[in-house]
Amino acid sequence: MKEIKIRGARLHNLKNMDVTLPKNKLIAATGVSGSGKSSLVFDIIFEEGRKQYLQSLGMLTNLEESYKFDSIEGIGPTIAVHQNTIRQSNPRSTIGTRTGILHMLTLLYSSEGKVNSEDYDADEHFGPSFFSYNSASGMCLHCSGKGANYEINIDQLVSDDQMTLKDIFIKSKVTPGYMNILKKRFHDYFNMPFVSLPNEVKDEVIYGRFEQGKNSYCLTKAFENRQRKGEAVQDFYAMQLCQECHGYRVGEEARSVFIHGKHIGELCTMLICDLYHFLLETLKTEAYSPLGSNLVQDILNKLKHLMNAKLGYLTLYREMSTLSGGELQRLFLNAHLDTKMDSLIYVLDEPTAGLHASEKEDIIASIRQLKEIGNTVIVVEHDKNTIRQADHIIDIGPFAGHLGGQIVYQGDVEGLLKSPSSITGSYLSGEKTMPIRKFKPLLDQHPFLTIFNAKTNNLKNITVKIPLHALVGIAGKSGSGKSSLISDTLLPLLRTHFKYASQESKRADTTVKTEAEGLKGMNVIAGYAEISQAPIGRNSNSNPASYIGIWDKIRSLYANQKEAINQGMQESFFSFNSKGACEECEGSGYEKIWLGEHLSINKTCPKCQGKRFNQDTLAIHYKGKTIAEVLEMSIDEAAEFFCDQPAILSPLKILQQIGMGYIQLGQPTPTLSGGESQRIKLAKEIGRKRKGNILYILDEPTTGLSQYDIAKLIELLDQLVEKGNSVIVVEHDTDVLKICDYLIELGPCGGSEGGYMIAEGTPEEMKKDQNSLTGRYL
Repeated sequence: MKEIKIRGARLHNLKNMDVTLPKNKLIAATGVSGSGKSSLVFDIIFEEGRKQYLQSLGMLTNLEESYKFDSIEGIGPTIAVHQNTIRQSNPRSTIGTRTGILHMLTLLYSSEGKVNSEDYDADEHFGPSFFSYNSASGMCLHCSGKGANYEINIDQLVSDDQMTLKDIFIKSKVTPGYMNILKKRFHDYFNMPFVSLPNEVKDEVIYGRFEQGKNSYCLTKAFENRQRKGEAVQDFYAMQLCQECHGYRVGEEARSVFIHGKHIGELCTMLICDLYHFLLETLKTEAYSPLGSNLVQDILNKLKHLMNAKLGYLTLYREMSTLSGGELQRLFLNAHLDTKMDSLIYVLDEPTAGLHASEKEDIIASIRQLKEIGNTVIVVEHDKNTIRQADHIIDIGPFAGHLGGQIVYQGDVEGLLKSPSSITGSYLSGEKTMPIRKFKPLLDQHPFLTIFNAKTNNLKNITVKIPLHALVGIAGKSGSGKSSLISDTLLPLLRTHFKYASQESKRADTTVKTEAEGLKGMNVIAGYAEISQAPIGRNSNSNPASYIGIWDKIRSLYANQKEAINQGMQESFFSFNSKGACEECEGSGYEKIWLGEHLSINKTCPKCQGKRFNQDTLAIHYKGKTIAEVLEMSIDEAAEFFCDQPAILSPLKILQQIGMGYIQLGQPTPTLSGGESQRIKLAKEIGRKRKGNILYILDEPTTGLSQYDIAKLIELLDQLVEKGNSVIVVEHDTDVLKICDYLIELGPCGGSEGGYMIAEGTPEEMKKDQNSLTGRYL
């Protein structure tokens, strides 16, 4: 069949939708955030394609869930990558392992490596496993191949030569019980200055003593316990490069085998673009065997693909868990272009997210390549340029939540631009534009926050002045140093100054060493709010209602209903984590069916029909609604429903203002995109009503937002600045950069060729600046 035909799609907010999509085309699904694009593309097309394919292999039976639609024809095997792809938290999963390049390098070193004669028998031969941090024979034993360990920063802890052991334990905030044990253990030394203690005592204080199969009480154990409780301990206890392997992850033997003067750990910590040029050079200088020569050519091909996917600024040791949604998708795209499979249906979620305007063309070309080798590619997209290059557009709306779920337009781009009912079309044609800022600060009269001589990661010893009481945009290509300047330099300096005012800093877990000579101007701000795209909860029981703090209040309302009081039902009876849970699915709403080690599919619970609660709980009503029906409400619907409950209404109003009225109160937080998580955090921060000038730091807040929703975000940021706050946005979206008061651009390229400040000034000044790459797109 040449088309995918869906009839009567009615999942979530979809209004009995009939859709026909052409195959072997690049299709863009557009519309405002929350209009129903993901429901159609991911929850119906992707899930149904995957399910039918698995059923054809006999892997799934009795999974008829016809509530989503009436019929679907012409579907084929589907492959999808969401922006919120569940991150692997395993530090062993890196770009090198994921792409297979690391395995190829271990073969290359095993076959072609030159042993340092000084250390080993020159004829000694090592197998591939000796060069892998994932094998017992290859890993550095000190850090178990992770390249970093949690270490105590003793210099920071012992601030002067007079500090006694007792002072250090007090500063480390050990519990009273722990203190008594330590007092007994070190009684002779307890009141002596730490610097004058014997070395073996110092070691025992820090690392403990191994006795009876376990470690004795020590500072490391005390900080481990504090960190487990979520306390901020980074000043004294943080991830630091392994002192044994210096972050190279492999053991001493592997570090004594060289190709062109470098061991495998050095190659894996090079930027991918630098590694490409290094290996290319070795083809001229090294006398490779035919096997070695072929391996180098294969590795170069894979590295070239990664560079084409605009990932050349990363390293092979970069952990998968640290990649953004856009980076994950580009890595995925690269892998599928490698396989050259056809007749598949690819579903992508904003594949150009996180890219500078100048870099998007290559990604769109890669997506078109997937189509040209015989596949159908459906992108959920807000980027104007990507939409313009699609063969077919399906615009869903007109608005979000219950006001969406209908097809507004189907056809080519020219028709979309003329469609009178399409919001997407009106922004694309220029009929609708971004709001004009109501508040324009006078920058020459403003104080600055100055970062002196920043050398973190690839920053080239730069001093940066950031105007306060203004909206400041940080621009530049991927890997140009934006995150190094803001996330890895400014934020750690702010954390130290304000002693962890930010909730997010509790989770900071990085080996990046901040290198800067200082920060000036902090006396002008009263605090800061770090608003990243990190998930707001990895647990499917966590949802927006619990995160913004209204879930307890809603449960309390239900527990105070007359019928609930008569039956002795307290608040725990209105929780799907407690006494209110459906007995069959234990409150999850579904049965998980495992098809293999990593592959599972969810089937709606037959007892509660996905409602998560037991029958007794579902029998209690407030204003005619059960608590399950409240969780299914959008923020907009909930604001109307709880209009007479100020404590519940207030946070909902902020979410509406920020353009999040479409998300469901009970939507599991792992299903939210990075951009959605970030905007919910912003709403929570604004709701805290902190006094004084707060510095808000946002990392690409437009991710996942349509033009219509970006307009709402701009209005909100404008209000924050008007109230005397300061806002920094790391951003690629030219609509946001255009309305900033001041721009700072890093570059000119990514990785080692980045890290310079190439331009700064107002958007008008940047347009005229010959050095500015961003200015050309404003």
